[in-house]
Amino acid sequence: MSSSSKLAWNSSPRTLLRSILMLDDSAHSIALGTAIGMFIALTPTVGIQMLIVVCFAFLTRPLFRFNQFASLITVYISNPLTIVPIYWFDYKIGTYYVGGSMTQGDFAKILEFEGFSGWWETVKQLLLEVGSPLIIGSLVVATFFSLVTYPIMLRLVMHFQKLTPSIHPVDSETSTVIPHKPVDSEQNTKSAHLHSS
Repeated sequence: MSSSSKLAWNSSPRTLLRSILMLDDSAHSIALGTAIGMFIALTPTVGIQMLIVVCFAFLTRPLFRFNQFASLITVYISNPLTIVPIYWFDYKIGTYYVGGSMTQGDFAKILEFEGFSGWWETVKQLLLEVGSPLIIGSLVVATFFSLVTYPIMLRLVMHFQKLTPSIHPVDSETSTVIPHKPVDSEQNTKSAHLHSS
């Protein structure tokens, strides 16, 4: 298990939020990373969400940059404990647009899987049996929550950074010490006489 996944599983939402707020980056980059992570977390992509973050960062690097760590922490909103309520909500929103008759119990059964082969079967079932209501609903829900996440996180990060200004350690190799030249008292007196005359 990676260090970020250990962080996600062993931490409360407050600790995860604090981990995002403590990232050393601009408020915009952290907020944008969190919003992108939120979007990915609310789509039916559990199992490959971290890979999507990395690929998206690589593809968008020439256009804009965002804090990948903020995204990677945020995608853990969807995990084995939360995917059923998240995806069910996505599905129900989707049924307002294209209809659907699946019950929550049937939906939960589809999302029971173990290992990679089980995950792949679940993905195929989701696409074939649930299909368009889930995809359309997830795009609507993910877009809404990511758009809301950005300004909230921007304000939180800016506030947090004001409270805890970053202290940059002095680099001993690059810092230059200018020796202080001793003052000649006689020369100082001559200088004072020149200025007064």
